[in-house]
Amino acid sequence: MRIVPPILPLQALPVLAALLLAFPALAQEATPEERLLNSDPQKLLEISQDHRSAITMTSIADFENRDVREAPANVQVITARQIQASGARDLYEALQLVPGISFARDVDDVTGVAIHGNWAEEGKCLFLLDGRQLNENDFGTYGIGMRIPLANVERIEVVMGPGSILNGGYASLGVVNIVTRSADIGTGSRASVQTGYSNNDFTTTQVSISGAHRLSRDQEISYMTSHENGRRSNAFRLLPDSTELSFADSTNTQANTFQFNYKWRDLQATMLYMDQVSAVSDAVYSVEQRDIILGLGFEHKFSRKIEMKARVTHADQLPWYYVNTSDPGQLATNTNNQRTSGRASFIYKPVKWFSSRIGTQVYHQTSTFYRRSSEAVYTLNGKRSINMDDAAVFAELALSGKLGMLNAGYRVEHNSLSGNFAAPRVAYTKVWGPMHMKLLWSQAFKTPTIANLNYAVAGEPLSAETVTTQEAELGFKLFHGLNLTFNGYNTAIDNPIIYVYDDKLGDTYTNRPFSGTTGFDGRMSYESKRFTTMAGFGINQPLADSDSPEMQLPESSSAFQGLPTNRGYFLMAYDVVPSITVRAKATWRDRTSSFQYLSGDTLSLVEWPTELVYNTGITLRPGKDNRLSIDLTAATSPMWRARW
Repeated sequence: MRIVPPILPLQALPVLAALLLAFPALAQEATPEERLLNSDPQKLLEISQDHRSAITMTSIADFENRDVREAPANVQVITARQIQASGARDLYEALQLVPGISFARDVDDVTGVAIHGNWAEEGKCLFLLDGRQLNENDFGTYGIGMRIPLANVERIEVVMGPGSILNGGYASLGVVNIVTRSADIGTGSRASVQTGYSNNDFTTTQVSISGAHRLSRDQEISYMTSHENGRRSNAFRLLPDSTELSFADSTNTQANTFQFNYKWRDLQATMLYMDQVSAVSDAVYSVEQRDIILGLGFEHKFSRKIEMKARVTHADQLPWYYVNTSDPGQLATNTNNQRTSGRASFIYKPVKWFSSRIGTQVYHQTSTFYRRSSEAVYTLNGKRSINMDDAAVFAELALSGKLGMLNAGYRVEHNSLSGNFAAPRVAYTKVWGPMHMKLLWSQAFKTPTIANLNYAVAGEPLSAETVTTQEAELGFKLFHGLNLTFNGYNTAIDNPIIYVYDDKLGDTYTNRPFSGTTGFDGRMSYESKRFTTMAGFGINQPLADSDSPEMQLPESSSAFQGLPTNRGYFLMAYDVVPSITVRAKATWRDRTSSFQYLSGDTLSLVEWPTELVYNTGITLRPGKDNRLSIDLTAATSPMWRARW
């Protein structure tokens, strides 16, 4: 079924505001000479190095701007050039370039992520936009959709492993930071329109406008707005009982986004509005997820030795809001939450071989049921609203020299509803010439959210889950532009928080004793002036002692439900002439398995076939100034026969 809610006048305001901002700015675009004079020389140097692929910088691992090969985590950076070369239309397709990430269907057709074979939805993978949290704060989820247009994305930084020491309880399995364009990257505005056609019908259409402008040496603005509507896919599959499964009724979404940033010297103010409504395939209702986020940030280098970063954010969210329904049971679960958070960190580097980081993070959250009824109350306090307070302190020391760099850090955190948590980390990294090596050990925690606690099985207190990860990485730069990276890992999860649906109890959360995976990732990339190629492969299997009946398949399957054990991709793009780029991409995943109702109420284990998707495209840039870009893409997805 296809449900397209009407566009509210309020939702159209961001698009109108961006139009008013964008087109006057086009006429005021600075000349290259003016941009050079007004830009920060250090940032220009880093950007220049990054674009030549001589060095890729990131600060997501420990707040210091480092070569990604030296960062104390398994970090992959996907650049704007690589995104464009892949032909990715949205975040879902861009993250296909990370071999350790896979995707699966969550409740109500929401698309979630798995990291290294572990389901990471509901607060186990932290999603950030320019460093600001995108996860909603009742369940902790971030549904993958088309709210963030890739035309405005400069790079995507991905930490494949625990990030709780810096980011807390939403980063127990990984972190994804989406970085948008700034005036240092390029000034001016750009408009993008994309649509698709398959199986005799149109798919998603998205319109976006984005821009970045330097007003003076001390001031700059950037903005982004988009509207998306339609179906991601018109494909269909045939179930073993000959029932046709259509993707057209489970991928229909409507999304609106508006972001505005203003920077003056060391201060930056941000406003973000995101709203997405998704139809549910097996029901007559839709799910809305809406965020309004206001933020103020401060970064300042007092000297070469001391640097400070601080940020205050207020978020107003509809986390999982049922619309287009009159069902009193669904309406009774609708909530709104508001969270005000702040964090501050100091970096102190008294000498070249030693650095330290210390910081604090606090937040206050209030969640409220919309309906005023006896059913719409929290089980924890019997009231319509509930508060959660959280405070954390973290510190990390780094010693570097000829033998490499050694990092040791610790985080302690107190949550008013769940108690105390800790996250230690030790990392050794070494870069010598074209090679690098990493040995990583860390613990992380997944804090139970308000919704987790509210829907916990009665009489069974819900504990935080603890994630312990060991990693080893080896990388090579064989010659300019060619990078090879190999990463092995073992991730063990104690007390994993699992979602369970029961006919009598309904939606519940409970702890299971243990789960986890072990595996291997490999990545290759090569870039020259006219050529881009990337390849990746990831393989994982559950740990032998995993005990999560809601996730675990029979031992012969050696996988968790709905998740592949192997996934890979290959990408190649080539500039035939400056105005024409051709590309080819293939993504592959191993078979997956899940329990399905066949022949009435009988649950049967169904094996879904291996999938290989071919993608070919061409990009045309008519005109010498490259102001217009036309991209045409074709894809096909043959699947092998399923067995069950």
